Amino acid sequence: MINEIVLNDSISLIDVHSTTNLSDDDRMKLIEEYRLTNEVLDYADDENERARFEYDDLSKTYLIVYNVQNENDQVEDLSQRVLPISLAIKDQQLFLFTNDATHYIKDYLVNVKNHLNKKYQKEIWEFIFNTFDQISSDYSDQISEIDLQRNKIQSLIRRHHSSENQILDLSDLEDLTTYLNTAINDNYTVVKQLQMVSSGNSQVIHLDKFSKEHLHDSLVEIEQIKNQVDLSSDIIDRISNTYNNILNNRTNTTMKILTVYTIILSIPTIVSGFYGMNMKLPIADQKWSWVFSLIITVAIILIILWDLHRRNSL
Repeated sequence: MINEIVLNDSISLIDVHSTTNLSDDDRMKLIEEYRLTNEVLDYADDENERARFEYDDLSKTYLIVYNVQNENDQVEDLSQRVLPISLAIKDQQLFLFTNDATHYIKDYLVNVKNHLNKKYQKEIWEFIFNTFDQISSDYSDQISEIDLQRNKIQSLIRRHHSSENQILDLSDLEDLTTYLNTAINDNYTVVKQLQMVSSGNSQVIHLDKFSKEHLHDSLVEIEQIKNQVDLSSDIIDRISNTYNNILNNRTNTTMKILTVYTIILSIPTIVSGFYGMNMKLPIADQKWSWVFSLIITVAIILIILWDLHRRNSL
């Protein structure tokens, strides 16, 4: 479905919203009426496309593929928590390609003019840079939520209330931060590339001083988010390793206790086995011989316990 939204006197937003892929009718309309190329549409319609920036000199079209978060943050498949959207610029028309999970980005673009200085409302790149800032803010909120979940798990581990559920939750956090890390790094590369082409000799993108400063600020913001998710991912890895060490230590302690019990419980069996044999043994014919066997058993147990304690103290 294609909707045209007027952002201001000179800029129109072409909202291309698809449930899955572009329909044949939408593709034909974009080619015939809006003069977009099949190559641009193929990139914009690919749900597995990596974040990128391209400029088609032949059709004078800019294409930006950018990673955003799934509107449904409870989706079970963690690989679907981050999805690509596409932005294309041709003349003074801004094309937005989204699906059901990412269509909320349209509201970000529409709402830009509410807080953008009127002096710069005719700058189409300002709508894009402000949207980048909002997307970065979303990532920051998500990372903060991950940190809260991580702290809860860490608290349970410290109170020795950990269970299999905490292991699974920790694993999910590791996977999620990996996807977020990859998405944010790709976005950082895109914005860095935009900065390079806007300040290089080719001047593919023509920006005024204000827009260049805004682009630089957006780059700094993404870099901070990048560092934030790197730190969060590193801490989660360390907690996971610590948790594994705790579990290994518990296993070793359990095996050690079981070994001690096995040794101790085997001693009475050995001693009583000797005195239960059909052969002549010292004082075996005395009435108090069973007391003697108990004394021997207790003495051997005490000697073994003393030796184990001595070895453990070394």
